[in-house]
This record gives sequence, C-alpha cells and structure tokens, in this order.
Amino acid sequence: MRAGSPATSGNCASKSPDVCRNEKQENTVEIRVVRPGDLSQLRKLCDEHIALEGVTIADQDLSPYWNSAFFGTPAQLFGWVCDEGGSRHETLRGYMTASIRLWTWSANPHLYLDCIYLQPKTRRSGMGRAMFGVLTEFARGKGYEEIQWRTLSSNKAGIAFYHSLGAVPVTDTMRWSEWSLRLD
Repeated sequence: MRAGSPATSGNCASKSPDVCRNEKQENTVEIRVVRPGDLSQLRKLCDEHIALEGVTIADQDLSPYWNSAFFGTPAQLFGWVCDEGGSRHETLRGYMTASIRLWTWSANPHLYLDCIYLQPKTRRSGMGRAMFGVLTEFARGKGYEEIQWRTLSSNKAGIAFYHSLGAVPVTDTMRWSEWSLRLD
C-alpha cells in the first residue's frame, strides 16, 4: 500500500491536504487545521489522551504556548482536528499534531507526528486513516520523504493500524516503539 493512499481510500470526500470529510460517520466529520477557537476543546482532548496513556503532566494553561506554536510565524507546531460540526459546542472528536525535524548528519527534514488521538466513539470509522491521508499530503506538499512517530509498545491496536498503512517500526524499547512511514 502506498503511504499516501489513506487520503484517497474512499473515506475522504475531499482531496484538500487541509480538509477531509468522512461521510460514512453518522454525522459528517471534517478534518481541518486547528483554529484559535479550538484551543479549549483541544486541551480537553489532550487530557483524554494523557489519561489513556497513563501520563501525568502539570495542570497549566497551554493557550499561550499553543498560540505561539500553532499560529506564530513561522509555525513550530502543525495541528489538525476532527470536527463533527453542527450546532453543539463540543464538536471536536480527535486531533493530531506534528512538527518539522532535521537529521543532524544528513540535514534531511522529516515530519514528526507528535500526537494522534481519536475519542473511542470515533475510532474504527476510517477517520484515523483519513487523518494520516491529510498528514501525508501535508508532508508531501512540504517536500518531506518521511513521517516518524512513537507509540506505546502496549498499543497493539495502534501498531496493527500503523502496519496497515505501510509503516514499519524503526526501534522498539520496553515502553515505546518508533515508527516510520516512507513517502516515496
């Protein structure tokens, strides 16, 4: 399977690298770039993600950091959310964030996926695959040849999903596995 095929697998009704709509959901879910108005809901999603991974972090207001990282010039962090839309206030169902990293020895840039999280009720709907489609199109648009990330070694469902995308483990330690998805 080609690394970029998630975006065109039929789960995404849009070919835009910034927006993807999954019509197969009960409600239409759109994958779009993080906006300033999303930050309070993004924090709630991050808290869910943190709890799922069994991590403890300081309870602090991340808005100043996020405003600078997401919306500064140049952006240091790129983010997307799964937005169910509608008239309800709590419409975000997932998120992913990534940053640009450079290899010291080759100076080749790659995209590093920092976080990807979907609420349990949104999983197994094609949204994870669609999110990776958006991510690979973003990376290709920047000229990158690789996306890397880490996952908990105990995340068996995630590992199976990453294999289904064509990703391969790079390293495996007691707690974390490092993964790579070549974009060639």
